[in-house]
Amino acid sequence: MFFKELGLTQHDSLAAAQAAASEAATASGGRVFTCVVFQQGGRLMLTTAFSYAFLVNHVAADSAAKGGNPRTATNRPMDSGHVRAITKYLAENEKDYILPPLTLNVRSIPAIHIPRGNFAMTAGFVVIGDETRFSVTDGQHRLAAIAKRGEALADSDTQFMSDGISVVIVVEPDVARIHQDFADAAQTKQIPASLLAAYNTREPLNRVLTKIVDNSELFKGRIDETSKSLSKLSPAIFLLNQVRGMIKELLFHDYALSEASIPARSLQVIGTNETQDAFIARTLAMLATLTDNMAPWNAIAKLPTTGGVANQVVDYRKHYVNMTATGLVVIGHVAYEIEKHPDPDWRTAKYVDLATKIDWRRDAGLWQGNIINGDKISTTRAPGRRAAAAVMNALELMPLDASIAQPVMEPFAPQLKPLN
Repeated sequence: MFFKELGLTQHDSLAAAQAAASEAATASGGRVFTCVVFQQGGRLMLTTAFSYAFLVNHVAADSAAKGGNPRTATNRPMDSGHVRAITKYLAENEKDYILPPLTLNVRSIPAIHIPRGNFAMTAGFVVIGDETRFSVTDGQHRLAAIAKRGEALADSDTQFMSDGISVVIVVEPDVARIHQDFADAAQTKQIPASLLAAYNTREPLNRVLTKIVDNSELFKGRIDETSKSLSKLSPAIFLLNQVRGMIKELLFHDYALSEASIPARSLQVIGTNETQDAFIARTLAMLATLTDNMAPWNAIAKLPTTGGVANQVVDYRKHYVNMTATGLVVIGHVAYEIEKHPDPDWRTAKYVDLATKIDWRRDAGLWQGNIINGDKISTTRAPGRRAAAAVMNALELMPLDASIAQPVMEPFAPQLKPLN
């Protein structure tokens, strides 16, 4: 009954609906698309797929002017930086990319042919003529990036514009309701940084991060890779994003390096599989030395990863600096300097010193006045740098002569063979 009330053309069978749609397309010069017709929130909707070439020709974004009244246009102001980012992603991953569906709007019902029946959802055939134009409810930046990438490839041999993307089409003539649809579609929850790091292994930094976690005796099974923050009662020792901060210190000497800068810097430092594997091997060797010799890491490594005994981690976290994100950053900052030295035996000896000669308990005098203030531990850069300097002074770590130090931008340039 719902579909009949909306004026769709019903037929005795699916084959009859297809034949009628083909006949209408032939007569009008239009094209037939197989679709699924359904209702949602009391409105008619369709879902199908368009090729990029068809999408660019038949879908238009109506972007508001920056600083103007967004209610007078269908879409929000265009963010050119976001378009460039998507275009760059498409260019760099032409054979291995994914784009989420677009949500489109059409003001009037197209010619839609469906089989007769009182169904809540049904297959059908929509006829779209050359004059049919869709507007974008959600996805204007994806549309602009597709068009921009297509223009760049116009004279080359590519199949890009024949790729397709799924679309949800909402039949809605009211601009205010279209704006509300955009706002409703934007009610998404930001992905926790740890989960994004776990999934986005296209980024070299994340690839080495996950391999280090998976192969470290201490970290494996003890890292929370999905949460935004670590519960006080969690038996996990760190968030994945906190370990990532240590890795950023090891690679770039800056745990707070902006995410926008990381891809270019990663390519400089670990841009090949060989350099990535060498970095992984040396970091795992460093972690193994610390785990064998440093309290409470050496005790935690002997604990099961689950069960009541694993809850000892909660107590350790209360009393040790090296059980915090700040402690990891300090370790990474100091290790960056140690890793400049070309002698592996010297490096190992310094890591033993870092584990045994530094008192990592929160109440140790070394941390007072820098990262420890009262009962709280600082998470900001300046106190962390002062704490790292105090550790290096305690270990008598001095800057190496440039003639024997490895380049700062390539602290892990190796002498080690890549991992198998």
